[in-house]
Amino acid sequence: MFGRIILISLFLFSAVVSGFSQETKTSVEVDTDKAGESGFNFLMGGVFGATTINGINYQQIGLRPEIKIWKFGLGLDLHILLDENGKVRKEDWDQRRDYIDKLYYISYGKKGEPLYFKYGGLDTTFLGYGILINGYTNLLEYPSYKRQGIDFSFQTEHFGGEFILNDIKEVAERTPSFMGGGRIYIRPFKRLQIGVSVAGDINEYEGLRDTDGDGYPDEVDAYPDDPDYVTEQEYYAGHGASPGTISAMITDGIISGLDRSEIRNYEDEASRTGFWAGDIGLKIVDNSIVKMSIYSQFAQCMNTKGWGFTAPGLNLQLGNFLTLYAEYKQNSDNFIFGYYNDTYDLERAKYVSDGTDLYVVTKKQQLDNAIATKGFYAGMKLNFFNLIRAKGTYQNLRTGAGTDDENVTKSLRGEVELNTDMVPMISKAKGFYVQNDVSEFKWKTESTLIGGVLGIKLGGGASLDFKYLVTFEDRNGDGEIKGEDETIKNISVSTTALF
Repeated sequence: MFGRIILISLFLFSAVVSGFSQETKTSVEVDTDKAGESGFNFLMGGVFGATTINGINYQQIGLRPEIKIWKFGLGLDLHILLDENGKVRKEDWDQRRDYIDKLYYISYGKKGEPLYFKYGGLDTTFLGYGILINGYTNLLEYPSYKRQGIDFSFQTEHFGGEFILNDIKEVAERTPSFMGGGRIYIRPFKRLQIGVSVAGDINEYEGLRDTDGDGYPDEVDAYPDDPDYVTEQEYYAGHGASPGTISAMITDGIISGLDRSEIRNYEDEASRTGFWAGDIGLKIVDNSIVKMSIYSQFAQCMNTKGWGFTAPGLNLQLGNFLTLYAEYKQNSDNFIFGYYNDTYDLERAKYVSDGTDLYVVTKKQQLDNAIATKGFYAGMKLNFFNLIRAKGTYQNLRTGAGTDDENVTKSLRGEVELNTDMVPMISKAKGFYVQNDVSEFKWKTESTLIGGVLGIKLGGGASLDFKYLVTFEDRNGDGEIKGEDETIKNISVSTTALF
């Protein structure tokens, strides 16, 4: 009885908010100063509304509770879809991976502490000084596609290690795969650190979405949720249509004449990449006001034997106000610095069109086409009197004495965030821009991310949040981003309340 009352209440609430097509979050937070030494925080988020899947209307009820006790954290993502008869959509609960998707994250500690672990959604990850894995995140397509990654590190007085995995669900596939890497290091002296790393992707084709697991990616599968059918011919034949009827439907243009044999199956295919690296770092100054260290790193691609190094690298930190860092870089042909970066999941493998046919392009093809370069990488982090926090990086790599645009590889990224504790009416304000590995800066490329979030205080502890994320896809392969179909926007509105 009590469960029915809760369910009815959720339905009434969803009916109110579904008309606004917005995400609604409510949270409860306990002040850790009053919660004892253990510290306890509880946050409850919710998504309520209507959605349509395969022509069927559903009411969705989504709960996102987060609990943090001492150094432990747990986040869940519980979605229930109810049809017109009030029955739960069984397709969301009939496979092992469905239950894995209900976990948003499990965590312990913080990066840099003696022991750190996070399972689930990974925000930003680095392996060592970033020559292999540089800022990778598995949340680019969340919540449309959920990955369950691992970020783990430990350190002692004389040695330590790191490990990153993009999605444990890929390991459980019929043909196991994953992207990730590991690093171990020693500290022969207090200020000296020497490390070795490996990173790789067992199968870049896992970047192609295949919902029903039949080996035919959703992009070319006419029935992506049904493993029994790939083409329209198969579907109608399987539902009793005669060969003559099917032939007539194809002739009249009612269905496609595409045959399964004309579509490439990726179930047993793989595109692999791998790298190894070594690094050394030394702390020159280490006190409460100034911290300065120098480092060097070298890496080589196992596929192409291409190599790259940074020497020297410099990191300078002035209190909590400013951090500056810079590197001189050089690489041979067939090598890309920070290959597994923050846009990797968008570049891993994708379909493009030449105007007639669809074909798959992997990031490994960028690696095969990479040319020898040398140049610099620089960045900064700024905390302006605790009012504005900003960070940005710039990379410029050139071939030999070349000055033409095609002989230059550039990357640019920046982020600005306002400390809203000091600004009335605003609960949060943040914007970012990312563009990776381009020969010429354009506002829109396939490696571009543009986004931001703005929260408006409504009073009583409530906030109205506007979130905006834009990515781009060159669907016709002409090298230009044009038209709405090549711009992918993700806009959401949510309300948050603390009480």
